[in-house]
Amino acid sequence: MNTLADSGYFVGLFNPKDHHHTRCKAFFATYTGQTTTTWAVFTEVCALLTHSKQKAFFAWAAKAQELGYLRIESPPADAVHTLWQMMDKVEDLPMDFCDASLVYLASSLKIHRIATTDLKDFSVYRLPGNKRFTHVLDE
Repeated sequence: MNTLADSGYFVGLFNPKDHHHTRCKAFFATYTGQTTTTWAVFTEVCALLTHSKQKAFFAWAAKAQELGYLRIESPPADAVHTLWQMMDKVEDLPMDFCDASLVYLASSLKIHRIATTDLKDFSVYRLPGNKRFTHVLDE
């Protein structure tokens, strides 16, 4: 089983003061599949965590990657036009680059499960065939 991970999930997991911490930690404690994310997510997480929390996040990521639990992907360089089309699609709910990178990966890797605290956006975003994301933190 493979699940995409958004920034809010990692921030909630690594910041005990985050109001999503308990939810994120509960999912993490029982999840045994592979987590896939993007470098855009890593960048956003680092902007939102303190330096000491960043160190814990990177230490975990290195170990998880070594064990095969974490996969870090990025859209290819020639996907700029596709990403922009996705970001420009919904005027009243703008999609940022980080979200676009995840939706792109979800489409290309055929992953519909996502660990995110951003239900507002990821409830609107659609995958091919008008398929919705499955929000694993709510299961």
